[in-house]
Amino acid sequence: MKRLRVLWHIIRITGADVFVFGFLIVYGSAALVIPRIEPGIPGFGDALWYLFETFTTIGFGDYVAVTFIGRLITVFVALYGILVVALATGVIVGFYNELLRARTKESLREFVSELEHLPDLTKEQLADLAARVRERHILD
Repeated sequence: MKRLRVLWHIIRITGADVFVFGFLIVYGSAALVIPRIEPGIPGFGDALWYLFETFTTIGFGDYVAVTFIGRLITVFVALYGILVVALATGVIVGFYNELLRARTKESLREFVSELEHLPDLTKEQLADLAARVRERHILD
């Protein structure tokens, strides 16, 4: 649950939610319009498939836009799709970095808590703590 909160926080801060919802609206609208203006794309499902091929740059070639308006819509959806994919990549990297930062903070809090209770620790706990300090010192 904590991970989802961090991810939502990153999405909200970056404004990625606006781009994703905007893309879904453009994608759906284009899928409604394309079958009406493109003779080679017969239905809504085929238009969804064609636009998916377009924005992922797969381009199987089973459907092709031949009209000017169809090509214009295709270019717009493709560019918008590339932007959203790039943005999603950035958000995922940001999420991963925030997750690592949160883990580091939590680990540091636990370590400081153990140091604050140093006199109360048993010999085994002290040996474990010393081993972890050596391990971290070696890794840094």
